[in-house]
Amino acid sequence: MYMDKLDHSQIVQLWNDTIGNRFPMTNALWHQNTTRDSNVNWKGSVAIVENGELLGFVVTKQFQEQLPVQMSTSIGWLQCLLVKSSARHRGIGSKLLYHAEEALKEANVREILLGRDPWHYFPGVPLEDLSAIEWFKEKGYEKTAVETDLKKNMRNAELYKLTNSADHFRVLSDEDVPNLVQFLKHTFPGRWHYEAVHYEKLLGTGREFIGLYQKARLKGFCRINDAQSPVIAQNVYWSGLVQGELGGIGPLGIDKSIRGKHFGLDLVKAAANELASRGVDEIVIDWTQLDSFYKKLGFIPWKRYQGMRKTIGVK
Repeated sequence: MYMDKLDHSQIVQLWNDTIGNRFPMTNALWHQNTTRDSNVNWKGSVAIVENGELLGFVVTKQFQEQLPVQMSTSIGWLQCLLVKSSARHRGIGSKLLYHAEEALKEANVREILLGRDPWHYFPGVPLEDLSAIEWFKEKGYEKTAVETDLKKNMRNAELYKLTNSADHFRVLSDEDVPNLVQFLKHTFPGRWHYEAVHYEKLLGTGREFIGLYQKARLKGFCRINDAQSPVIAQNVYWSGLVQGELGGIGPLGIDKSIRGKHFGLDLVKAAANELASRGVDEIVIDWTQLDSFYKKLGFIPWKRYQGMRKTIGVK
């Protein structure tokens, strides 16, 4: 059965029965990241149902949007592959994976990544799922980098003191958004630019970005997210696991011409201070390999993921 024909409530139920204690899914998040994402390859996204019971499913993606952004169409993604716990060791996962890979080959995909898709759930396989990692290795996937989500409790925490003048940093306004999009297009083309284009399309007001300015010119940015943001952002996906208000920081980037002057650390500090002023209790920084950088500010590892990839369709 194709995934777009399946009742989403069954999908969310299976997800939460399987991994909901670690990654609690909601209807809103599933609709945002899967149902409504035009990059889903529905031919490769299928479910196995037996006597009306959903036993497993897989979702595949390939970039399909008509946007002026640099996103490869030769890369495919497995957004998620889940099998009901009681239905494992029956070959269901292998059938789902085979179907997904064949559909992506047919779509001229040359490389498959696990997670990391536009509107992703994970940047890889959760590191504690050792059996899943070994299973994918047996299917021809190779390990890449380990990515980390970090977290910090901000309740009663003191605001950070910046090394550089606070005058360099401010929350953007709606009038700043077009300039931000152009900055990212030229300085950080690809995914970050793509996400900013969507932010502009959603009529974002700028409150989700801290800008770094030097001589009135935008030289850096940091994304900040909270419950009032126009999308459920990646660093607040799993808000059901924390008590109180969850906020998120990232991505962030600085023009290479001004690096090495503590602006990066200050940008994170300014972002955390802004979220604290909004009443955020905990902050998550997601999908990074810069653990030591963020540990300087008291962030500690929360979740880790094993990146994995497979080359296909090459004779």
